[in-house]
Amino acid sequence: MDSIETERAWHNYNFYDRDVLIDNITIERIWQDNDFFEIKVMGSSDVITAHTRTYTTDEGIDGLASIIEGFINGLTECLWENGSKNTPGMGYVSFEFIRKDELGHIQLKVYMGLFDGRINGNNYCCFILETELGLLESFSKNLEIIKKRQIGNKITLNPVVTEA
Repeated sequence: MDSIETERAWHNYNFYDRDVLIDNITIERIWQDNDFFEIKVMGSSDVITAHTRTYTTDEGIDGLASIIEGFINGLTECLWENGSKNTPGMGYVSFEFIRKDELGHIQLKVYMGLFDGRINGNNYCCFILETELGLLESFSKNLEIIKKRQIGNKITLNPVVTEA
């Protein structure tokens, strides 16, 4: 393949094929103790798929639900953080909710600290997901599932719907 053919193939490649990946966030309860538990946060967009693990509490999950409720009720931007950006070896995640338009379209800026144990400190990634007000409201109500003391409980914002 010469350089012109390579350039054409590159130009024709569809990076934004929404059938491949859909914007979503999944939170799964993966470990628990009496006072706190560990969650795995997985996110996908059209350009990235990433996950991190972080410790939280029922109060931390209630905080996320409260922030989403405030956003649904009219706040234009809201931020939820879990973990510490400045603590090497500890998971970190934040969600920033931004109103995209008056039709209920929302952007969710996801920031993750990724600790892989191979280097000193954390690596970070940031990406933006698209969602809608009704899907965000449903996700917020489902946060109660994460608080139940059951390993493996998970919820998803923008769940992939398959046809039967």
